[in-house]
Amino acid sequence: MSISPDMQDFFVSKATNMRQLLSNHGLVWGKFHMARRGENIRKRKDGRWEGRYIKGRKPDRTAVWGYVYGHSYTEVKKKMTMRKAEVRACALSEQNPTFQELSHNWEGSISLGVKASTITHYQYTLEHYILPVLGDYRVQELDEYTLERSLLEIITPTDNSHKPLGATMARECLVLVRRICRYATHLHLMRSLEIDVKMTKPSMATPATLSKSEQQCLQSYVEFAPTTRKLGSLLMMQMGLRIGEVCGLQWTDFDLDHGVLSIERTVKRIYVGTGQTRVIIQSPKTRSSERKIPIPHGILEMLKQLQQKGSCKAWFLSGNESKPVEPRCYRKSVHCYLKGAGVTVVNPHALRHTFATTCLQAGCNIKTLSELLGHASSDITLKRYVHTCWEWKQNEINRIFQ
Repeated sequence: MSISPDMQDFFVSKATNMRQLLSNHGLVWGKFHMARRGENIRKRKDGRWEGRYIKGRKPDRTAVWGYVYGHSYTEVKKKMTMRKAEVRACALSEQNPTFQELSHNWEGSISLGVKASTITHYQYTLEHYILPVLGDYRVQELDEYTLERSLLEIITPTDNSHKPLGATMARECLVLVRRICRYATHLHLMRSLEIDVKMTKPSMATPATLSKSEQQCLQSYVEFAPTTRKLGSLLMMQMGLRIGEVCGLQWTDFDLDHGVLSIERTVKRIYVGTGQTRVIIQSPKTRSSERKIPIPHGILEMLKQLQQKGSCKAWFLSGNESKPVEPRCYRKSVHCYLKGAGVTVVNPHALRHTFATTCLQAGCNIKTLSELLGHASSDITLKRYVHTCWEWKQNEINRIFQ
């Protein structure tokens, strides 16, 4: 007896619906899977399945429960089996270093892939904030309860060992602890931990920028008696350079015939331990920061007047080959130039903000502006450096609602 195509479609549809119905109740076609008593798997009111397992113990030995979720009993059962295996493997591990020893090993594992300034920043954060609280813990003693409690102590110390951390540094400490714990999990020294500490978001206060009249005052001040150090402030305000990039310039970076500046290095002071610092010269902040920037005509003319007659390898700001001017010293010089020009004394990085905002208000393409600033993406340019002025808002409202 043959079955018509319509009947075949009908039976296939019924079978599909039955599979879906069984799946919704934690069952599998051809098998009968249900949660067993004492298995700690249940179906929630929202239709999902939930499983819980003991992932650690508090100091008083009470259980710390972990949870997994899925769309079916089988999915949750599989997840729970994997999580329990991780807990057992960690419990059987013979290696049990302290968190301090683990952090030192982690530093060594990443040292070849990051800059020296990044490593020293990690070391500073660990030495001053994290290790005084977590350093003596054995890795297998750590669980979510211990880590979350310790992070709260790091952020707001009860012993007043340091001031409460701001939102940015607090988040850096959380990220660093998570990375080191992931490294330990990778080495099978501990199970995967889910650290959840509520953080306040960093304030997004709009940084100060120079008005058009203040920009003109600073330019006139530099043009009246130009020097390379004074001209550095215009490189930030009219070309968007970072202060470390200005300090890292050599005369060889200027192609005055074609009017192009190449950004190839930066100067930075880094922490080297026991309260000591040193100045280093390294590649720019990111790959995108290595860039070529057209030189504005006004700056190009002053550069030709000041062009180094001696060695072309001389540092632009210092005028000699021995060493560059470091950012900390040059920051003080920029403050003096702003004061001499009679404009608002702002952080030198505000000159870079001024460049970004001025370019956007003049109609500069975001992608082009991002490349001029040396950002990895246009999103960074929009979120961090572009600030709408009141006059611009007013003009847009009047244009739309005449």
